[in-house]
Amino acid sequence: MYMIALCKKYFIPASLAILVLYTPAFCQNTRETGESLYERGLLLYRNGQYHESIAVLTRSLFLDAANSDAYVMRAAAKEQLRDYTGALTDLNIGLELIPDNYEILFKRATLRYQLNQCELARQDFIKLRSLPVSETNTVFYRQSAHSPGTDQILTSQSAIQSQVFNYLGLIAVQLKNCPQTVQYFDSAIRLNQNEADYYINRAIGKQVCAIAGADEDFQKALILSPDHPIAKHNLASLSARKGNLNEAEQQLTEAINADPLMLDPYLERAYYRLLRNDFTGALADYNQAIKLDRANPEIWLNRGVAKEKLRDYQGAYRDYTGAIELDETFVKAWVNRGNVLAAQKRFVEAIEDYSAAITFQPDYGAAYYNRAIAYYSLKKLAEACDDLKNAAKLNHPIEERVTKSFCRTP
Repeated sequence: MYMIALCKKYFIPASLAILVLYTPAFCQNTRETGESLYERGLLLYRNGQYHESIAVLTRSLFLDAANSDAYVMRAAAKEQLRDYTGALTDLNIGLELIPDNYEILFKRATLRYQLNQCELARQDFIKLRSLPVSETNTVFYRQSAHSPGTDQILTSQSAIQSQVFNYLGLIAVQLKNCPQTVQYFDSAIRLNQNEADYYINRAIGKQVCAIAGADEDFQKALILSPDHPIAKHNLASLSARKGNLNEAEQQLTEAINADPLMLDPYLERAYYRLLRNDFTGALADYNQAIKLDRANPEIWLNRGVAKEKLRDYQGAYRDYTGAIELDETFVKAWVNRGNVLAAQKRFVEAIEDYSAAITFQPDYGAAYYNRAIAYYSLKKLAEACDDLKNAAKLNHPIEERVTKSFCRTP
């Protein structure tokens, strides 16, 4: 009995960073001022020297604590260093200085969304809808949802406003507010009909809320962005649900070709290949997936399944062990490793693994059943019969002939 973990579907979060454009000020003397330190901190930020930028901006704020731009810039540097709590604190201070500043509020809203503070983010985005959007000297950068690097997108009022509706739609999906989900994405699309991600997000929202029309949105996204890997990936999922595994695999291959660094298509294609007994192909996909994410125990488990199907028991044992090392409570990995040991007639060791699975999950019927088989192989009929009875109590399927054989009277 093999345990296979399925991959999860993700929305497209738009991760944003900011860059403030400025004109350098020429000082009359060499004495440091809050403004001159701010400009130096900005240059350090633009050069990727985030630690140094924070230090200089902190000195700037010591001299001029009312400079909201310095707080925003320091927040951006902290975010680059993944100090999200510190970045949020600086943005909060910036909004205390200028309560209705659109740019700072927008940045705080996106950061709250990234931190999974959905309700707080929703409140910020709702407030943004009531504020006027003026011309800005700030260029917002969005990190791609599926590949490294950034693409400059938010320079016009309509682009910024469409992103507000896009985020509200994403939050509505997470909060399972289906009536508003499609409405928000509709509003985003009305403001920017050329953004493929909006159609993809609306399609995913429709899927979550069981609303028709997801296929059309994915197709529209591909018209706008023919190589969009997330659209191809989701269309493959739709094909698979319709039973078209060949078509699904081809679409996943196109998604992988469009973005070889995107994890989910490898996992899904590997799963479909396992279903079709293409164990070599599945193994190749899991090899690539582990290169992209070595910390996911489910990937190690599934690669172990592929290796076990190919009778590479040593390789399967190593992969199941890798899964256990990443998550000691991962009962599927304990059972699968026990199966590999049992296949090699190492029944005592197999019993130890099945027992570990039962320790972590006492109601795991498969572990009792497999341990019963191992006990039976060692001619320990009493223990085998006890485990078989426990498996039956947990509704694990058991053939009558197995019960008669394991629980026969000596």
